[in-house]
Amino acid sequence: MSDCCNQFGGEIYLTVDDTRYTPSEGDITLMPTRSEVEGLANQDGSAAYRVSPRLPRADISFRQSCGLNWDDEMLKCKVNATIVEKTNNRTHIFTGARFVGRPSINLSTGEVTGVSIEGGTYQYVAG
Repeated sequence: MSDCCNQFGGEIYLTVDDTRYTPSEGDITLMPTRSEVEGLANQDGSAAYRVSPRLPRADISFRQSCGLNWDDEMLKCKVNATIVEKTNNRTHIFTGARFVGRPSINLSTGEVTGVSIEGGTYQYVAG
């Protein structure tokens, strides 16, 4: 199957180290760049730009798994995470990254929000 570059959504898997997490129906948002550019205006109205370094990031909402201890997960110094878009034949790989944020668990739905994977090396693989 080729890369479906104009197709989105579908079946998605997330594996962090040896643990497979279940993404909820919430969105997964990737910020794959290592820089951010901000437009500025000089006093004479001309344009200027500030480039700031950033870490690659994936914002993900999960379903709370049985036995998952978020204190332990958040304290891991480095994790390797793989997001597989099975339906669209794309893979996103974070190597040497870390969980960041503060988990918030909805007890009615089991959805965990407020956690991202950030840092390390990001790689996109199509096909």
